[in-house]
Amino acid sequence: MPKVHVHMSLLAPPIGLALVAIYATGQTQTIRPRQNPPQPYTAEFKITTVRTLANGTTLTRESTETRAVDRDGRAMTMTKEAPLSADQAAVTRVHVQDPVEGMNSNWDSQQSKATIVKAPPADQHQGCWATESGRYHWRFGAGAQPRQATPVKNAAAIPPARPKPEVVDLGNTTIEGVEAHGTRTTYTIPAGEIGNDAPLLRTYESWWGTTFGLLLREVNDDPESGKRTREVVSLSLGDPDPALFQPPEGYEVKTETAHPVACE
Repeated sequence: MPKVHVHMSLLAPPIGLALVAIYATGQTQTIRPRQNPPQPYTAEFKITTVRTLANGTTLTRESTETRAVDRDGRAMTMTKEAPLSADQAAVTRVHVQDPVEGMNSNWDSQQSKATIVKAPPADQHQGCWATESGRYHWRFGAGAQPRQATPVKNAAAIPPARPKPEVVDLGNTTIEGVEAHGTRTTYTIPAGEIGNDAPLLRTYESWWGTTFGLLLREVNDDPESGKRTREVVSLSLGDPDPALFQPPEGYEVKTETAHPVACE
């Protein structure tokens, strides 16, 4: 299995939707800086991706995402992916970030297994650490050596700078009872840059809650990958159910604890 190099901010207390989740696959999610103290909430999102093929066929996929944050900064992200075919079951994946206990947990319904990773104590953030299996690594303090600059041999080979993105203020609206402010950013890829015979336009629209940093709606429209819409469909303010932060009963639970190791 691949190693996971954990940035020292991984276990920083999240606020609102400020999650930095790192999985064994290396996938990451980074969302706006946290508030202090956090606004506890439970939110459910619907994610829809639509792709149009060259022959006009449309492919649509839907999934759901649930996020919960309690007043102590514990954060949970649960995704439920729709099956690719009728004979397959939906897969639920959960990541929990617990700054109170200094732990991160992951589990999924496919394997019915949970992994709890105990990070280095907050008062010992120095040197290098790793868990027993070697899958999770931490490095604090002095890091990699700076890279040496490479001389430019052929300035003509440097591609021209892309046009600056165009940002449009969309004003305010109300989403699930929360005031949100929106912006739309348009990126232009000049003709010929990626083999395109005409300029390509990519747009990204985002709506953030004005009272606390929660991304309530986003629309990413890309001519290559299609249109992806993620929007909140239910929002409840207040402390979430504590059971959301614990692996389900009957799951096999494995705990990995960080220990000091020699830096590579």
